[in-house]
Amino acid sequence: MSRPVFGYLFLTALLTAVLTLILQQMYIKSTNIETHGNDLKDDAIVIQQAINSSFKNKEGLVKLTGNKKYVIRSGIVIKEGVTLELGKNTKILIDGNFRAIQLEKNATIINGTIEVIDPKFNSEVVFIDGKHKFWSWERTEVTNVSIINSSGSHKGSALSLYATGDESFISFVNFVNNKVAGFNNGIQIVVEPSGNKKGQSWINGNRFVNMTLDDCVNYIVIDSSVSIPNESSGNQFTGLQIQLSQISQTIIKVSGSYNTFQGMVWDQHLLNTPNKVVQFTQESAHNMLDMNIERFSIMDKGNLNSYTE
Repeated sequence: MSRPVFGYLFLTALLTAVLTLILQQMYIKSTNIETHGNDLKDDAIVIQQAINSSFKNKEGLVKLTGNKKYVIRSGIVIKEGVTLELGKNTKILIDGNFRAIQLEKNATIINGTIEVIDPKFNSEVVFIDGKHKFWSWERTEVTNVSIINSSGSHKGSALSLYATGDESFISFVNFVNNKVAGFNNGIQIVVEPSGNKKGQSWINGNRFVNMTLDDCVNYIVIDSSVSIPNESSGNQFTGLQIQLSQISQTIIKVSGSYNTFQGMVWDQHLLNTPNKVVQFTQESAHNMLDMNIERFSIMDKGNLNSYTE
């Protein structure tokens, strides 16, 4: 065998070995985690350990595949720069009352189902805290996740964004192709005033795209002042599909300014509430609603909000 041919074969074998080692390292955590699941044991600790290891070693990816069900009885924190990827048919089952999954900045959760199975649950499923300071150059996102409360309690919040304190903010985060069903609040945004008079906090410029919300008491709630020091403005809700049920009370209750809501509402005749299903508070201005909701169902105490039928 000539030396050039031998050298070529040696180099090919070396590259193959290196690539195999890299792939093994990428998926070792997935393999370790998948020895768990499909039983009644608490899997939160092993999932958190995999996330912490991925964060420490800057690997960035933790996968839960194999179409399994993982029970958690305590909360999980997805660390900065880590993606938690579920298989399409993989489920995380929440058994208890606790804040289930917290995202730090540049963290991501994609695919699968997160399901509340305990009727005592009255917390947040996916929670984002503005103390981590989310901004445009990070890639924080929640994509293609089904968040379901199957316990029948209609308690808790599926997606919750919260900010308070000096320079606490969440901006330019994307929530895409998610499904929510069975909660007290489908999407909740809360910006509270800081104890420091000079401090400002905000949740602005986030996108909620192609969201399906079903069988909630309140579908979208934004609680803030109309502007600084604690505002929630410029958030875009587009491609909404909202399915009402007899338990539903409000479709949208909004403070803040320049938030936009576009989509479809189904079966408004199912409502049993005398309340206005869309409520613009006194702390609202310049918000825009483009949905098939009649004007008599809208309460507007704000300033220069606009809506179409």
